Amino acid sequence: MKSFSDLPNHRELRRLWKQEPLDRPTADLELTPDSWVERGAEVLGWSLARFEYWLSQSGWLRAWLRLNLFVSIILTSAGVLLLPPAERVLRQLAQSSHWVAVMVHDLFGILTSLPPVVISLGILYLTFLMARWVIRRRIGRRGEGYYQ
Repeated sequence: MKSFSDLPNHRELRRLWKQEPLDRPTADLELTPDSWVERGAEVLGWSLARFEYWLSQSGWLRAWLRLNLFVSIILTSAGVLLLPPAERVLRQLAQSSHWVAVMVHDLFGILTSLPPVVISLGILYLTFLMARWVIRRRIGRRGEGYYQ
């Protein structure tokens, strides 16, 4: 865990934030022989600059948008690079679990198609083996005290 001395100080965060006050937009009153498209673009840009100045004279909105754009580019690139391999792994996992389910279904189908007598004999045989194993362990424990 980092100590407080390792954390970034406010000057480093201010450099990342890059908040600078905006200059008040001024209109260029000199009429130039521009086309209507160029003049319209200039008027639209000036109107947006006035609107931005009206919203945040200190420049926090521009810094906030810049920071969010940076974070969204990082997250988008991570998503583009990481999501296709993760999707492929999950798809392969789903297919393998489907194959396991098919095998288990076939195994239970085979077991249920056996006559009940064969199943009962198998269960009795397993019970006999387990009982014999338990008896041998008990006898072995009793005999330890006699021979030592």
